[in-house]
Amino acid sequence: MNTEPDLATAPTVRQPVPPYTETPPKEERPADPLAKVMLTPRQFWAVLAVAGLLLGLLLALLPVRVANADPSNPGYVTCGNTIGGVETGPLADELDRPSKAVLATYVNTCESAISTRLAFSWPLFFAGTLVIVWRGVVRKETA
Repeated sequence: MNTEPDLATAPTVRQPVPPYTETPPKEERPADPLAKVMLTPRQFWAVLAVAGLLLGLLLALLPVRVANADPSNPGYVTCGNTIGGVETGPLADELDRPSKAVLATYVNTCESAISTRLAFSWPLFFAGTLVIVWRGVVRKETA
């Protein structure tokens, strides 16, 4: 039994590759059945951008509502939206003209709810707008 590795003693001779005399036939790929229903990455980002833009705009314009703190009168109080902020006049009318301390508590609650809505609505809107503008500026590469 020999434990020494076998080493090549003669150089390897490579045979020349015969040139093609005619062009090889092109292999046709079978058609992908899912290609008709799938979105390309560009279309996917466009759908996400439009969804973000519309959802952000909807969240910004819809009125913010908070729960009524009065246990004898359960329900909701409309505060306003992220563009206009808290409107104390309509808020006081909806609460049947409460004292200034109660109104200040509701205004604070409404401002907190509006700022939470603001943290989600405007970033969605601006991100969607940015992606749509980016898609309009950056063109798809042509092959």
